[in-house]
Amino acid sequence: MLILKVFKILLVTLLLSSFQFAQEVEIISDGAERSFRVNIPSESSDSLPMMIILHGLGETSASWYGVASYIANQGFVAVRPESGTFLNNSGTGNVKLWNAILDSTRFDDVQFISDVIDYMLINYDYINHKRIYVLGSSNGGYMAYRLSCDLSHRITAFTSVIGNMFLDDDGYDCTDQGRDIPILHIHGTEDPINSYYPGGNGVDILDDQYLTIIESIEFWSSYHQYDLMEIDTILSDVSVRYTYSNDSVSSDFEHIKVIGGGHIYFYGDNYGFSSTQEAIDYSLQYELSDFIYNQEDTNNDGIYNSEDIDQVVNHLFDESPNNSSYDFNSDQNINIFDLLVLIDFIY
Repeated sequence: MLILKVFKILLVTLLLSSFQFAQEVEIISDGAERSFRVNIPSESSDSLPMMIILHGLGETSASWYGVASYIANQGFVAVRPESGTFLNNSGTGNVKLWNAILDSTRFDDVQFISDVIDYMLINYDYINHKRIYVLGSSNGGYMAYRLSCDLSHRITAFTSVIGNMFLDDDGYDCTDQGRDIPILHIHGTEDPINSYYPGGNGVDILDDQYLTIIESIEFWSSYHQYDLMEIDTILSDVSVRYTYSNDSVSSDFEHIKVIGGGHIYFYGDNYGFSSTQEAIDYSLQYELSDFIYNQEDTNNDGIYNSEDIDQVVNHLFDESPNNSSYDFNSDQNINIFDLLVLIDFIY
């Protein structure tokens, strides 16, 4: 009996030690009511990274609780936004779908994710804005790629699992980022939904052009001028890691190829790795300040110090602050958030 009581006490202690605070939040974004779920790690800090988790087509944020819980246990604030709902292709029902192709008839999901980041930074002051990352699966992976093009001034690194990269009808629009973009892409060679190879038999659900992983490697290799490739076998005849890099570039493109893998979120002994842990390890290599250059030297004296901060503060008190060089978070507004970015960068 005594042993049983001790066991119960130990079990309760263990459960309490891993307890996470979780909540659902509703905000207004682009005129619509949107929601997301938040998991806070049990052990807090004054500088926590944040992982934004994007669910797949037809899924919900609730279905990714397990992944979010695991990530929170690794010391992240885990955020699970909920995509919008749209008519499916046959018009007979509704489907959860991220607007990764910027269809003007659908929700603006880039703005939504930006609004989620705003909410989190305002209400959880211990989140490190330099360590915000994205992990997306399938359609969520497509959205991760979209954010790598349209929100790279706010998100540091991007992971796509079984999600390809969209083009628009007029040619791809992700060529003027002003920074290096760290991307991890995990994909199976036999994916029947999102093709691995060009000309594959994947289903183009959203009726738009997209790049396969092979074409994505070519795109980002050209963008970053990668000239090196390392190959590392994770599990023989099953999974292989390819790392594309350039000694003069601050980020790598990493690809985990699952030989014979289908359209699933990979983890476990059968594959030799966990997609979630890979996303964590890859992301934590980078901080947003790794990609910030000379913009923060506001008085051009070659030194980052309090004088740069004073200059921005004075500008904010102008009747109409409009110096675009002070838009440090690139949201096309000059406000207190830009000052916070500058302070965090200098100190």
